[in-house]
Amino acid sequence: MRMLRRLLPFVLLLLMGCIDQVDTDLSTQRKHLVVEGYFTNEASLNYVRLSYSQPHSSPYNEFEEKAVVTVTSEEGEWHMFLYDRQGYYFPAPGSQAIGTPGRIYTLNITVGDQLYQSKPVVMREPIAIDDVQFEVAEQTFAFPGEREKQLLPGYNVLVDYTDPAEEKNFLRWSFHTQYEVNTQPWDYIHPFTGLPAPKECCVQCFLDERLEQLKVIDDRLSNGKKVLRQNVLFMPFEKYLGVKNKLTVYQHSISEEAYNFFRILEQQKLATGTVFDPPPAEVKGNITSVNNENEQVIGFFDVSGVSARQVVILRNDIDYPVAPFRYPDDCRVMKNATMAIPEGW
Repeated sequence: MRMLRRLLPFVLLLLMGCIDQVDTDLSTQRKHLVVEGYFTNEASLNYVRLSYSQPHSSPYNEFEEKAVVTVTSEEGEWHMFLYDRQGYYFPAPGSQAIGTPGRIYTLNITVGDQLYQSKPVVMREPIAIDDVQFEVAEQTFAFPGEREKQLLPGYNVLVDYTDPAEEKNFLRWSFHTQYEVNTQPWDYIHPFTGLPAPKECCVQCFLDERLEQLKVIDDRLSNGKKVLRQNVLFMPFEKYLGVKNKLTVYQHSISEEAYNFFRILEQQKLATGTVFDPPPAEVKGNITSVNNENEQVIGFFDVSGVSARQVVILRNDIDYPVAPFRYPDDCRVMKNATMAIPEGW
């Protein structure tokens, strides 16, 4: 969904030869509400994020901070989401904002005097994860915040599950990881002088991260069968598996409309930009403006039944030569790092 947070409504075509240049006035570009919403039977996964598409020339993200956000069901449920930060709305403290498989849910967003709603979506029954396995692999990978990919060794995360035969099923996966790192603050180099400036603290930190993936599948070839070693995630040994990692795999049973939405996003993310790539498909969301049917709203409200499986990976258990993680600085400067040992670590 990250790619939805910005919109480039117009493409500049600069073609040489006898084709005239197309002039586009970026100042006339309209901004549109961008919605990223998830509602499941697992409370920790439920949130809504609201932002606005920006002209390509704008260096800033704009978030909606004053919306009234609720999720309601046809059975009478009513769940309030409150603003937190950077466009994120989370369930109100103390509320039991979780869904029930089989029920139908709608996202409602009020911004000023404008009302936006999703289509009603049925929460599907979760499909249990039977087992989680790992295999050593190499893959091109870019850490969050980095643009350049590099070939890295790591683990492919594989899941086993049994596909129900009664109906068509569609799956996607999300992940939460807690991991430990050891850094080298004594090797710190001052950015302005270029000279060694050793720091006394700190070496050991713990990080908490959601790993974003767009991978989805259907059961066209596996209906009613036992699915073995379905590849759902790549985790490089560097950083993530330097000491210890507690990984939670969430398996989402999604609607066919959600499958089509995420599949198109996955295809566009993986496109290499060659002449052999398929042309970009239109990504249609399921959210509209109640007051103005002609207003374009970008994004999707995904309702899914979720099963989960947690595994712990120790560096000492990895039978593969892995160089130590190098980060010559105080570990606390890493994003979301803390020295506090996680509960149950």
